[in-house]
Amino acid sequence: MLLLLTTPGAALGVEADAAPAVAQAEEEALAVPAAGSPLAGQPDPAAASAGAPGPASVREVGHPPAGAPARTARVEVVRTAPLPAAPGPPPRTAPPAPVAPPASPVAEPIRARREGLQIEVGGQVFVGGAADARDGWKRDVALDRARIEVRGSMPGLLTVIEADVADTKPLKDAFVRLDGPSATRLTAGRFKPPFLERENVSAWKLPRIGRGVVNDYLVDRNELGGRRVGAVGAVRPWDGALEVSAGVFQGTPNGDEKPPQDYVARAAVRLAGALELGAAGYRAGRSAPDAPRREAGSAFAALDAGPLAVSLEALTGRIEQGTFTAGIGLVEYTIPVGKRLRVTPMAGVEALRLRAPAQGTGSSAVGGAVLGFGEGLKLKVQGERARRPGEKAPANAIAVQLATRF
Repeated sequence: MLLLLTTPGAALGVEADAAPAVAQAEEEALAVPAAGSPLAGQPDPAAASAGAPGPASVREVGHPPAGAPARTARVEVVRTAPLPAAPGPPPRTAPPAPVAPPASPVAEPIRARREGLQIEVGGQVFVGGAADARDGWKRDVALDRARIEVRGSMPGLLTVIEADVADTKPLKDAFVRLDGPSATRLTAGRFKPPFLERENVSAWKLPRIGRGVVNDYLVDRNELGGRRVGAVGAVRPWDGALEVSAGVFQGTPNGDEKPPQDYVARAAVRLAGALELGAAGYRAGRSAPDAPRREAGSAFAALDAGPLAVSLEALTGRIEQGTFTAGIGLVEYTIPVGKRLRVTPMAGVEALRLRAPAQGTGSSAVGGAVLGFGEGLKLKVQGERARRPGEKAPANAIAVQLATRF
């Protein structure tokens, strides 16, 4: 509240009687209109619009009459219009709900369009370099493998077609496998017979370069097994823990237009999920009565215990040169280095002995390592000292191979 006075004495009086003067001034303001204020009986537009009395100020409206005490002053309380209220923030409203975009037409996967059919395309490329003391350490670099594979699978059915453009005979596998009732399985087409475990191990999984002296001599030279057209039936109870299979394949003709039939049988049992024991037999048919017999039997054991893997196989039989015995052993241990890098040292031995009528021996000792990166890249390095049947003395060789798959 502000008091406007005209005389110093009045200021002192007002200061002394501030409370009674203010109360009396408020009563006079209500009863007597001040100069320049609205007429008596008419409402104050500012006050009416505000709906409540505003702040009051006191001011002097005239000089005191003659003879009045100097300490008395006439004051008038003037009601001022209230300041307009500051505009408040706009009311908060909930954001509009997001509108989902219209569904875009997305192509269905192949397996949905084909009622469960899944098609996979993959391949492998191996590039190798080697140097052999037999050739005066002449260095040789070649494309060892350039394969592409197409797999089509449905529940209980698998089809595989594989070709190698780096080979003079590009077609490798072309077969259909059907899983029937009661743990039965039928495979028909062109594929490897289930004989000689070293021959049936994937080259990608095999830690060494090449399959070794025994495999090369029995399969590549004497055709005990190897890819051919045929069919195999199998029984695999207990989720494949036991597997018994037998099949018939097209044999190698020997001076006859009609090729003979080869027969194969195999039985294997897996113990504790890590150790597999089994035996297999192969008999090649003869297109002529005087053709030499070719047959062999094997017993094998394979241990896959995490980083450690060991495989052993013993064979005996008869080929064109005569009877033979052979043995194969390979051990590897995988050491992880970081998240994706692995180092796998490996070592292996082989022995082959030919008996009557021909005599001869073959042997091999191999050592090396595999550097693997992720699941699609490997670098193999190995040294080998081997003596093939017919050679007078063993010789050394080194080899390097870069392998990738997709």
